[in-house]
Amino acid sequence: MIASVYIKNGNIHFYNENRRFTDIGGIAYELGRPLLDFICYEHDRFDEAFTLYAEAFENEFAYTAVREPEFISSVKESARNMQQREVYIYFYHQMLMEFIYDFVDSPRTAIERLEKLLSGAYDRLSWTVDFEWPVPVSPFVQVALYADKEKRLFRAAMDVVALMSEDLKAAQSAVIYEIELLLALREQVDIPINSPMEYLYQLEANNKIRSGHYFFLDNPFRVFYGVTKPPEIAELYEINMIKDLIRFEFMKMIEHDIFIKKCKNCERYFIPRGRADAEYCSRIFGENGRKCSDFIYMLNQAACDRQILAKQLGISPHQLSYVTHANSGEGLLFFGDTIIPFVDRGFDKNGEIYQLLNT
Repeated sequence: MIASVYIKNGNIHFYNENRRFTDIGGIAYELGRPLLDFICYEHDRFDEAFTLYAEAFENEFAYTAVREPEFISSVKESARNMQQREVYIYFYHQMLMEFIYDFVDSPRTAIERLEKLLSGAYDRLSWTVDFEWPVPVSPFVQVALYADKEKRLFRAAMDVVALMSEDLKAAQSAVIYEIELLLALREQVDIPINSPMEYLYQLEANNKIRSGHYFFLDNPFRVFYGVTKPPEIAELYEINMIKDLIRFEFMKMIEHDIFIKKCKNCERYFIPRGRADAEYCSRIFGENGRKCSDFIYMLNQAACDRQILAKQLGISPHQLSYVTHANSGEGLLFFGDTIIPFVDRGFDKNGEIYQLLNT
């Protein structure tokens, strides 16, 4: 088990069960946020960061250095920082470091344990599965410090990083597929507002037809009661691998009517907060500092203001003409990175809306 999780007050809480490097309970994230961060995580950033971790073992005596208290302390600190910021990526960090410490004890044990988390690990690391570190023949005889000329620990760590990178890409693709399918279902299938789990049924019916098995409902979670931090009894779900965490959070998001959407402007994924029908995210887009969700309604502008706004908002001379000595019903609409000139000659001047707009 890599962790146990539970849902409380719309948040997903993570609780580690006395892992080697962390024993942190009570860390909470807004439900949906960790999964959103995971699918948006850049592959190059992942490869660069974990390659740097692996390169720390590129010397002949790395297998002894990892046992030093200073090194262990730095690993724990790095794990804590990552767990606070990027929980899914933290579990890859945990996977790598658990492998490292298992490997310096027994390469075979390390590889067999990793195979349960990363399919293909045994084949990728078969070159070192039978290697054994030198040990003294007697407790009264010390072995001279062994120089690992082949740098097995470093090479094994690099292989694990490559496997984790492949796993990250496959997991992201699988989740994005389910998100896109769910978005399509929400457009096409009329499901009662108080029955969000019907969407999960529709997703799994599609998965069963497409692959012959369920994605979310296969391998049910083990549920148990435990004492969390701060001390309270909670119903905990056992998480044994990253795929389990993906399944759990995705299902709980559907249950709580939280959905990931794709911004129509920047085409990045986001979670609508406050308005379920939102089509645009709140990220900064382009060089003008505007958010994708920003909406600006601009009418006639004074000459001094026009020049400043044109520079800040990227308004072309032609577009600027719609707010230069403009008549009633003329102006510019700004939405995200799009600027739309408009001319409305037929607006009813006797209505309440006209009176409000001209207050």
